[in-house]
Amino acid sequence: MVRSAAAILALLILPGIALAQQAQGTHRVVDGDTLWDLSARYYGSPFDWRRIWNANQANIADPNLITPGQVLAIPGTEAPTPTETMPVAEQPSRPATTTQEASVGSGPRTIFFQDTSVARAGVVRGEEIQHLAVPPDLVYSAPRVAGLTDDPDHTGVLTGAAGERNRNNTVRSYDRVHVAMNSPARVGDRLQIFKVGDTIEDVGRVLVPTGVIDVTDIVEDGVIGVIIKEYGRILPDQFTGPMPNYSLSVGQYAQAVAGDEAAMVVGFANTSSLQDVGFVAFLDVGTEDGVALGDEFTLFNTVDHDDSEGFLQVVGIQDGIAAARIVNIVDAVFEKGVIVRLTKKMR
Repeated sequence: MVRSAAAILALLILPGIALAQQAQGTHRVVDGDTLWDLSARYYGSPFDWRRIWNANQANIADPNLITPGQVLAIPGTEAPTPTETMPVAEQPSRPATTTQEASVGSGPRTIFFQDTSVARAGVVRGEEIQHLAVPPDLVYSAPRVAGLTDDPDHTGVLTGAAGERNRNNTVRSYDRVHVAMNSPARVGDRLQIFKVGDTIEDVGRVLVPTGVIDVTDIVEDGVIGVIIKEYGRILPDQFTGPMPNYSLSVGQYAQAVAGDEAAMVVGFANTSSLQDVGFVAFLDVGTEDGVALGDEFTLFNTVDHDDSEGFLQVVGIQDGIAAARIVNIVDAVFEKGVIVRLTKKMR
């Protein structure tokens, strides 16, 4: 039987109406969120991340780039229930300072987050916004130092894209990959991918993190996972290992100290002759010296000992070595052999 044009049109329109009418909640992005993680949280499967992306493509040009403060539509979830407004006289007084509020997606906020309720009252100064002193990605991407011989300690080796024979292609975010490993692993574990970089004479070889894998399947010869973070070019034969420890909290900052603890710059993560802001230097202090993530070391002028020429913030720690990111610099003053002093300590 031939269908009428009206009937066909109705069949085309009705699914669209159903989609428009389905429940749709929202999520405010916080530091560390990815579409992969949000899909796992709201749908129980990270592989539905395209559902969120498709609903927000007007605001998300690149699925790798969602920024703290963005409000994303989450199709298929309940919209927030409106609450009855209390009379002004009955409303509890609101603290003058910004606080963490319980809401969908609440969690650690970066310095890029802006509390609009405070902004309405006036200008928000940067120091009033609570943030993480060292964001997780700075720690997870921080280079470290290994010995001068043999393979570095690792739990597995990246063989390439899962199910593909080509071992030469670069893998990217959201690609499924295979890792050959003998040590036990579990679904949900996260593995750091890293490569061997330059050698620092008399110190060791630099290990450079290139990404993070979320383990999704256990197979006979290793694991299958998805690339959820990409810090550099990820290639087959790079190593995998456990994620660095991270336990910092929002509002936890380094405090000024007057001690005489000193450290020497023993090398850099790259071979550039001129070091600049964002580059990583290695200091000859580590876990046994009580160094902590977020500690700050300052390089003072050799003539005016109160004049700072630059300072570094610790973003990675291991036995005998700390990785410190250059945060401020007056000139090309950081070089191998210079002495820096501990001026701020995490509390």
